[in-house]
Amino acid sequence: MDNQHDIQLRLFRIIRDQLPEHVSMVDEIADLMELSNDSAYRRIRGEKALALPELQKLAGKYRISLDDLLENPSGSITFRTSFLEEGNFSFTDWMQNLLGFTRQAGQHEDAEAIFILNELSIFHLIQVPELCAFKLFFWRKSNLDFPSFRDKKFSIRDLDREALALSEEITGHYSRVRTIEFTTGESLNSILKQLLYYSEAGYFQTREDALALCERLHDLVDHQQQQSSRGYKYPRGSQARGTEGNFQLYYNDLVLADNTILVRAGDFRATYLTSNAINLMECLDSAFYDYNHRWARNLLSKSVLISGTAEMERNRFFRKLHAKIDNVAEKI
Repeated sequence: MDNQHDIQLRLFRIIRDQLPEHVSMVDEIADLMELSNDSAYRRIRGEKALALPELQKLAGKYRISLDDLLENPSGSITFRTSFLEEGNFSFTDWMQNLLGFTRQAGQHEDAEAIFILNELSIFHLIQVPELCAFKLFFWRKSNLDFPSFRDKKFSIRDLDREALALSEEITGHYSRVRTIEFTTGESLNSILKQLLYYSEAGYFQTREDALALCERLHDLVDHQQQQSSRGYKYPRGSQARGTEGNFQLYYNDLVLADNTILVRAGDFRATYLTSNAINLMECLDSAFYDYNHRWARNLLSKSVLISGTAEMERNRFFRKLHAKIDNVAEKI
């Protein structure tokens, strides 16, 4: 079993990876624990053992479980999350968490994120204000059944300005992180079904609102194709500039993937899964990360890389996506 010294050093490594680059960990720990900087240093270096109340305070502040520190000694896996609830944990709070997630990854030059998704990535979706607004509306009305949304109808004019501002900041950090992304020809199925259902159920203010969202989906697919062609990410609507090779897009229609995000940044390793399609669950267990990383790499090895090269495959793939959108627009 790991001794207390090793566990304590692991605790502070996890904390360091959570802090923004401009924040001094010594100052942070000293303020939180009401210690001098020298006393904080000695605890961070493992020269002074943490008392149990100090360990509890640090673990509570940074949401670290005992299993995270012991690196899964019993085969159990620990996740942490905040569940969206009306009047409790809002979508603004959720987007703030997403911002923290991308900001943390963006601080490390060697950061890498692998997205194994069976639907549109939220990081692509939020770059189109109307689509972002629709998904936020859909999640609150249909997925989470917020009472205040039961009688509401969607209009593309009802944009959440605070959410849009957060979206721009999130996109800025996301665009700097090297990502490897897996997609399928079914990636638009979920949102297209939602658009068609809302149209037939009368949940749009006007038919034009639904058709406008179809047009915005075309814009989103165009932007994905442009990024894939260049091999790097950049915010939609901005000048096409980025780090070559920081966007790899793989295509596979054979394997049914779940929604898994794997993030590596410095010594930080994390696995993210979704619950109820929206609640993001984080696991810091390194063994669980390694297991999922091997699975992801195996899946990617059986997929077609359509970014940078493979122009014919890439064009064929995106043509199919545009055709799916046109088909739904005709039905609307």
